[in-house]
Amino acid sequence: MASSSGNRSNNNGASSSHPPPPITSSRLYIANKAKEILATRDATGITRLVTNLCYAKESDESSSLLYNTFKNHFPNLLAVKLLHAYRFMTTTAAFPSSSRSGLRSYPLELLTSLLIDLEESNVALKTEALKDMKEHLNACLVLQETSDREFKLLSRIVSLVSVDFFIESIPWEELSSFILSLNDKKMLLMFVELPTVLDEGFLKPLLENDLAFKIVKALFHQDDEEWCLALEAGFNLMLQLINLERKDLVWDSVYAIVSSVWEMVNVRKRDTVVRKGLLRLVRKVRGEAMRFRGREYEFVSRLALMIKRIDGLGDDTKVAAKMIHDVLDRYYMGGTGLDSGFVQGLIGMHSA
Repeated sequence: MASSSGNRSNNNGASSSHPPPPITSSRLYIANKAKEILATRDATGITRLVTNLCYAKESDESSSLLYNTFKNHFPNLLAVKLLHAYRFMTTTAAFPSSSRSGLRSYPLELLTSLLIDLEESNVALKTEALKDMKEHLNACLVLQETSDREFKLLSRIVSLVSVDFFIESIPWEELSSFILSLNDKKMLLMFVELPTVLDEGFLKPLLENDLAFKIVKALFHQDDEEWCLALEAGFNLMLQLINLERKDLVWDSVYAIVSSVWEMVNVRKRDTVVRKGLLRLVRKVRGEAMRFRGREYEFVSRLALMIKRIDGLGDDTKVAAKMIHDVLDRYYMGGTGLDSGFVQGLIGMHSA
């Protein structure tokens, strides 16, 4: 009898120690659920999925399997849907205020991770998806109750998609106007995330509205975190200006950064803060070096050397300055259009 019972259990394909997988983990269920979300234009389905992932409401793996299905097979649609879910969460009363902040940032975290994975895999979003994302991002950016966490995530997302926008020649005047509407700190937070592919039409309104002055002002601010932010912003502005061949403004930025670093080290005795700021520049160079041409390479290399030679710099901070050059050499792809005359002229103008 025992043997017969055991055989019946085996014939059923299950045992008490190895039960069959739940129906919500089956391929058929996942496929049908994916079709259901794909077929609807509202955000209900994707919002429910994000909520389950955030709070781990389901005991089985269906939510993770469903999300991975979207991620692996429908990344363009998923990117748009995640932004749609964020918009829905910020405008509906269905989410209690006590849990809204943590939950509504979650689709932005998922989207940031997705975009980074696509970038590392050299997979570009399709033009149609970019245009849909632009519509959602324009609406998301003007939300009045955006938390600091959400703003930083949105800034990172803008950075990750804006390269494709400029490559595809998709205009984004709304982004420039939005940056101008921000207070000084948020303006710099958004600006430091922008890639070095901005055209003059995008950058000109920012310069006309005193972006450079606001950066210099923050470079001599007493707050350590704001100083690091200003260092990043000043470095990013220099890269943009080199690309536009604005020698005069490039030198102004160089002078402000080097002077500020000297003051931080020798007057304010904040060598540790300087090191922290330089490590942020290392991250920026790592992300941008593959797009550098010869003149960007020469300029960044020389700037790192100028900082390294500042009197009073600690040994560890000198190492951080050297890391800028090391990372530059590692990721720089050779580029085209070497213009040593531009760089030599930039340095020579103020070498005295």
